[in-house]
Amino acid sequence: MKTKVLKKYPIQVLMMTVTFLITMTLPVLMSYLIDNILESGDMHTLVRWFAVTFGVSVVGYLFKFYFCEYTPVKLGIKNTFQLQKKSASDILRMNQSLYTQKDKGYYYNVCSNSCASYGDLHEETRLRMISCLLYIFSILAVITCVDTFFGIFFLIYGAILVVISLNSSKPLYAMQKVVLPTQDKYLSGIRNIIENKAGINALHTEDYFEQEYTKCVGNYEKFVLRYRFFEYFCSYLPSIINQIFGVAYLFIAAVLVFKGNITAGVLLMGYQYLGYFSNPISTVCGILMRYRSNKIHIERVDELTLDAEKPDELTAYRTEEDTIFTANDFDFYKGNQPEDFLYHIQHMELQKNGLYVIKGENGSGKSMLMNLILGNITPRNCTGNFSVSKDTGNTTFLTYPIFTVDGSFEDNLYEKPKIEHLIKMLGIDFEEKEITSNPINLSYGQQQKLALYRVFASDTPVFFLDEPLSNLDIETQEKVLAYIRHLKGTKTLLVVMHSSELDDAADDIILIKDHQATMMKTGA
Repeated sequence: MKTKVLKKYPIQVLMMTVTFLITMTLPVLMSYLIDNILESGDMHTLVRWFAVTFGVSVVGYLFKFYFCEYTPVKLGIKNTFQLQKKSASDILRMNQSLYTQKDKGYYYNVCSNSCASYGDLHEETRLRMISCLLYIFSILAVITCVDTFFGIFFLIYGAILVVISLNSSKPLYAMQKVVLPTQDKYLSGIRNIIENKAGINALHTEDYFEQEYTKCVGNYEKFVLRYRFFEYFCSYLPSIINQIFGVAYLFIAAVLVFKGNITAGVLLMGYQYLGYFSNPISTVCGILMRYRSNKIHIERVDELTLDAEKPDELTAYRTEEDTIFTANDFDFYKGNQPEDFLYHIQHMELQKNGLYVIKGENGSGKSMLMNLILGNITPRNCTGNFSVSKDTGNTTFLTYPIFTVDGSFEDNLYEKPKIEHLIKMLGIDFEEKEITSNPINLSYGQQQKLALYRVFASDTPVFFLDEPLSNLDIETQEKVLAYIRHLKGTKTLLVVMHSSELDDAADDIILIKDHQATMMKTGA
């Protein structure tokens, strides 16, 4: 467990151990009742015994409820939420190219199931297991002092219980590795339906998505049923062993009573300790079993933490030069296959504070160039030489889809300042509107205005604008174009356009055609 956000529990371990020690006095009191009080017939002693035993029982069960039942559950819940907050933070801090290597269903699974399993296992291994081991050693010490033979018997019983429990859990660990990828796909299936419901309904493709999701559910259901069978079988085995050794103990102890080696009270005390002994051993074995079978959840959360700490893949390509992006004899690929080739750049230099327009057919790779410069996609599939300025680490990117949160206009600025001249320039007339996210109750034009406002209100030296005129009326388009011209010379601007309105203002036009990216204009 590499994630350091969770703590250890020394006080809770102490209190749980104290609770176990309190419960260990009850068999001794029972033995004293049988062997001493009942034989002597001393009523006054019986009353005192009742008062002490009643007090010990009440305190023991109150302690057991709070320190052994509620506290572990509380800590497990707190751990889960702490890990979920940490995982959300890790996802936000992770470089984009690394993030996109896994499906969204994977991240949903990590933030829900993996964090919950990790949180519970951390509590179990750091609290329950340590306390149970101390309890086991305490029982062994007491029972060995009563009778050495009983100590040996308990040791044999414990060893057999441990071996059988742990070996029976091996299939669970192997199955867990297979289950999780299937679970990822299952979560991705329902995510597609939830996130794209409007589009699915609009295209009347409900049957297709139902069938695809049914396949995901069917595969996942088979794994879950098999996994649960082995899980319950493994958890049931200890109770079978308990019954067998319980009967064996009663037989051996009864023989010792007949021979006069022990009293009936000691027999009862030993039998109660045998019941006490099996519980912590079964608990420890269950924890180890769950740890082994759910270790992949721990690995996933830890891997997410490590991925968040990995440097941007562009670190090796960043320079202090005045050029935002430089490429020479550079082949750009979107994947690692020959058919993933996008285009060749013979030579390209994008200067700071310049205005550059990117043009090309749909799917030619215009937005991909922006994402490469920003480090949102891996450069490992590309060949040739390129470098990017460190300034690109402080870039605001107008991209799609537009996302909102439930709340006011101010809430959806995401702490960007409210600037009146930008509101007026963009013609924003929905400041008083309560915005919803599912579905977004803004028109496409309003969504575009909100997205543009977020970019223009950002205090960054570099703006990347992917089709900034989309869904805007003619008047607003003209104002946005004028504002972009106004920013020229004070900001570095890289703009994807399908029209020619910015051509006259551009320092260079990057044309992508026939798998070639060429600088078409200089010195504007």
